[in-house]
Amino acid sequence: MDGQVQTWGDPPAPIAQALAADFPQVERCVRMSREGVVVSSGEHAFEEVLTCTDTGFFQMFTFPLAFGNHSALADPNAIILSTNAAEKYFKGEVPLGRSIILTTSNHEKKTFIVQGVAAPFPNNASLRFDLLIGHRRAVTTAENWKIQGEGIFVQLRESADAAILAAQMNRYLPLFNAHNPEIHATAFVLDNLKHPAPGAFDVNRRMAEAPHPILAAMFTAIALLLMLLSCFNYINISLGAALRRLKEIGIRKVMGGKRRQLIGQFMAENLLLCFIALLLGLLFCQTIFAPLLNSIMVLQRGLSYTENTNLWLCLLGLLALTVRISGAYPAFYISSFRPTVIFSGKQQFGKKSVFKFGLLTVQFGLAFIAITLSVVLMAAGRHWSAISWGYDPGQTWVLQLSDSTQYPILKNELLKNPNILQISGSRLHVGLNSDQENIKIAENTTKVRRFDVAAGYAEAIGLQLDSGRFFEENRRAEDEQSVIVNETFVQKQGWSHALGQQIQVGDKYYTIAGVIRDFKILGTGAMNPAVFFRTEEANLNYLVVRFVPGSGKQVEAQVKKDYQQLFDSAPMSAFFQSDVFEGFNRSFWGLAKSFGYIAALALFIACLGLYGLATQQFGRRIREVSVRKLLGASVHQIMLLVNREFLFMLLLAGGISTAICVVCFRLIFNQLEQFTGAYRPGIWPFLIANLLVFITAAIAIGQHSWQLSQVKLAEALKNSD
Repeated sequence: MDGQVQTWGDPPAPIAQALAADFPQVERCVRMSREGVVVSSGEHAFEEVLTCTDTGFFQMFTFPLAFGNHSALADPNAIILSTNAAEKYFKGEVPLGRSIILTTSNHEKKTFIVQGVAAPFPNNASLRFDLLIGHRRAVTTAENWKIQGEGIFVQLRESADAAILAAQMNRYLPLFNAHNPEIHATAFVLDNLKHPAPGAFDVNRRMAEAPHPILAAMFTAIALLLMLLSCFNYINISLGAALRRLKEIGIRKVMGGKRRQLIGQFMAENLLLCFIALLLGLLFCQTIFAPLLNSIMVLQRGLSYTENTNLWLCLLGLLALTVRISGAYPAFYISSFRPTVIFSGKQQFGKKSVFKFGLLTVQFGLAFIAITLSVVLMAAGRHWSAISWGYDPGQTWVLQLSDSTQYPILKNELLKNPNILQISGSRLHVGLNSDQENIKIAENTTKVRRFDVAAGYAEAIGLQLDSGRFFEENRRAEDEQSVIVNETFVQKQGWSHALGQQIQVGDKYYTIAGVIRDFKILGTGAMNPAVFFRTEEANLNYLVVRFVPGSGKQVEAQVKKDYQQLFDSAPMSAFFQSDVFEGFNRSFWGLAKSFGYIAALALFIACLGLYGLATQQFGRRIREVSVRKLLGASVHQIMLLVNREFLFMLLLAGGISTAICVVCFRLIFNQLEQFTGAYRPGIWPFLIANLLVFITAAIAIGQHSWQLSQVKLAEALKNSD
């Protein structure tokens, strides 16, 4: 599509049966599909994901059951729950034999009997389920070569057989393409579940999670950043602390101490310190950072000290690496001091050091990057929150239907309310969900966001018409052959006049009857091509109400009252359109805050290193400053003199890191434009980040600088020998 090859994880269902029959290397094939359902529980309705699979699922995968039997999948009326789902719907009970009512996407109500509850899944399980039933669809007719939305898992007798199978799978291409002329498949490929292919994250509708590598790289970079900051900081502090141990080192060498013994002592002290730090780090991770990440991530993570032996190897390796990085240079450097030089007072310790200056520059460079990242994320969040919706969401209230038959009943009742201006409905709702549809224009295929709506939906939401018309109640036959598109769709096609143009979906042609102005589809405000299709009332999942400004609470209360009376206190799920992006906003701001905490920690560690180095430098320059004061130097001149090295270091670190951040952010936002929209960070986030670092650094050394500028000449210049 659009000149690019895409990989999809939903091969047609018959391939499972064909592979098992055609290849003796295949031990079993298991299909899996998922669909959204609504679970009714008491006075509430919950949106859940129902997983359908074949009976060989539990022979292929290890999912122990806490209650029940794996053979339940063979019963078409049985359902197996996860531990979380069982606790959610049958709190504190063993739910075997209890019934649960599901409403599917096509509004079919089905009652299942709970015949199993899975044991708790491991924290790192990417393949999991909440509601699991056996497949009820046959795969015998040729028509099933149409796209089924299935994921197929193939268990081989030998891992080496994968190459044999992969080389012969394209035998099914002619049959598939004959039944799917609008989608020209070029290959069927295998992907390993445990070790996904490098591009697995980009597979559409992949049944098992394959995270984007940038996610792992991002958290790895953060960990390395903090580790490097800590090690560099420790090196600076160790070198500063050595000044107080000069006589100890000299005496030990005079008494026969070997250099390797001193090195061993310093490394042992460092090992003890790093071990204590490791224990504190594990404590902080368990109690603070893991819960923080789990609050913003979909996949929950935790530390298992008994089940994961690799974790212990990782911790030991991390401890050894940290000890060597942070302790080697101070140990070898300090142990090289000569006793004669130490006791003669000629040891020039604390003089200018390019190495220490370089370490501190790197520290602050990393701190600049962390702070800049945090500020840019917050600036992006503010931009996305303030971006125009393209319509006024403040007058719209949305009710999720548990059954499409509720729509005409509710509509007739609600239209009696004088505060209600318009009522319509949709299968998928703007801002909440949409389908990805492949459409064909001439010879080109492109992907758009599809919304199936009833007449009057655009008016109920408040979408603005640019040209043409919306769907109308009295033009049903004409609307079934028509679509409405947004401005981005028209711009992408390069049309000056879109009305009357035709698009192809499957084997059916539609005429563009209207163009609406761009509207906010994602929380980021990213503009994607969108197409609206007219649908029947039997397909509606949402009822949309447009009300008189200021009457939202009254309308909500009245609708709830009518709903309870009409449908025997059935559970109801509803929201104001203005709240549709609240979930996205909470998740994003949680992520931004977590980066803010990490950036603050990185800056704090860097300032500790600056404080330690400043202590050494200022201590060395007391007499020099005293002489300058005696000769008439002002406080301002002295402050500039003693801090100019640090000022130069901050300017260097800030300039390099800002340049890196500008280039990287440009590349990232360009690559993710379909998700992040047109936002590009301007100059202000970088200026604010630099200002924050400079102010914090000034606070770190400000007191020392002031005390040095106020030094008493009589005390500083007297001869104490």
